[in-house]
Amino acid sequence: MTDDDLRRLRHEQGNIRAAYGPWGADDLSAGCRAGARVDGFGGDPGTLEDIARNLDEVRRIAARAAETIADLRERGVAVGWAGDTQVEAAEAVEALHSGVHGLLDTLGSIPARVDAYAVIVERRRAADLAAVDHLHDVAAHAARMTTLGHLPNPSTYDAERMSALHQRAVRAIDDRVAGHREVAEAGRDLASHLRDQAAQARGRRMDGPSLSALDAVVLAEAGSDWQSPDLGILSPAQAERAAAALHGLGDADRRAMIGLLRSAVSPEQRAYLMKALAAGYPVDEVAGFGSLIAAHGDDGPWLAARLGPFALDSGPVPATGPEWSQEQLPTCVAASTVAARAAVDPVYALRLTTGGRPDDPAHDNPAAFRERWRAEQSQVYDDGRDLFQKIRGSDGMTSGQSTTIANEQIGARTGTSYHNVEVQSVDGRSGLLPRIEAAVDDGYPVPVTTREDGRAHQMMIIGHQGDVLQIYNPWGYTYWISSDAFADGDISHGDPGLPGMPISVRLPERTG
Repeated sequence: MTDDDLRRLRHEQGNIRAAYGPWGADDLSAGCRAGARVDGFGGDPGTLEDIARNLDEVRRIAARAAETIADLRERGVAVGWAGDTQVEAAEAVEALHSGVHGLLDTLGSIPARVDAYAVIVERRRAADLAAVDHLHDVAAHAARMTTLGHLPNPSTYDAERMSALHQRAVRAIDDRVAGHREVAEAGRDLASHLRDQAAQARGRRMDGPSLSALDAVVLAEAGSDWQSPDLGILSPAQAERAAAALHGLGDADRRAMIGLLRSAVSPEQRAYLMKALAAGYPVDEVAGFGSLIAAHGDDGPWLAARLGPFALDSGPVPATGPEWSQEQLPTCVAASTVAARAAVDPVYALRLTTGGRPDDPAHDNPAAFRERWRAEQSQVYDDGRDLFQKIRGSDGMTSGQSTTIANEQIGARTGTSYHNVEVQSVDGRSGLLPRIEAAVDDGYPVPVTTREDGRAHQMMIIGHQGDVLQIYNPWGYTYWISSDAFADGDISHGDPGLPGMPISVRLPERTG
């Protein structure tokens, strides 16, 4: 079953509802035939139930592993080195503890969700097959009431019979539409949950010959803990890209990068070094970046405040660190794009927050940051607009210009290419949600344009958990909205001054 199947069913639903009376018999027959031809939905309930049982068994195995690790953690481990980057053994135990608890959380919720989906498929599939039979039967009977194409046949047309056939056809097509919608929504919810959980399996994204499995786990879990496993420094896509970049280095550069990781004093510091490598910087620039943050390598809050603008908060409240607000400038596109780049590029973020001179009071202070932030967003804004806009004195940027600067500022550091997608309906927004959720689950910011009462605004979708999305508003805060709110066309979060209807997004596709 595809989104196109549901659109076709809804189209025929309209045709069937309008096909009544003596002149509607031919249209009723045609609509029923077309409605019956739309494919049903796949999925074998028995197979789904087997999958759920197997996952539950894996969960029990993981629970036994968690008990072993918890016991080791409570007893403590002697200080020692492990892995290629000489992480401390205690760090490794903490990372494994966090990772296994994340796995338990994941496996604890998935089996029941798979079982629930199997129940919906089984129930709706039987009803859908029955509705198809009804549509075929109505089509055949309605066809007998016409002659010479769509003209009614006076000898066979029966008004009472036609009314009964029309009602029966409407019930059948309504059943098909409702069933397809329920299965589609249930499937989307299950897929969204699975993507959400898969995004937490960061360690596997760093698989490769250049790092041991233990190093991969410690780096991937940096910045998270067993109570909040989705808050790691490296997004899934960054972890994968960093591992690929490390593997692709020449021997000398790889040794130098491993040396940088070994000299780091915390998993968080190592993770930021790998994040810089993932952003495409050569090893010598990563080393320069590493020297700038080395004095605070074991200070997680300091690193977080200067190396990224966003926090997973329940706002609207100010984003973490200095206030990342466009202020009174007409630069929402540029400001949200600059902040999004800072979220994926720690070298760039450090340059904005400290001027590249951390701990220098003349540069590493909120006032100096605001000046650099204002200058950077203004520069991106001016460079991204055309001469006609500047001569005419019109404010703002188009979706096409947003796409261009997203590719220049974000795509160049994430190995993605952004393209603009217009959305003008509930179905369009609902159909786009899985692609948006998949992108932000991997760690790719998604620009979204909203409009209301002739006013347009750009924000950035930066997070996804379950059935909610996190939005960065360049007015200086982040907040959460439900996926349903996006689909329904209002992400203003109750703020009457914020244009709330999403009209387009820029979606990323991997290029390397």
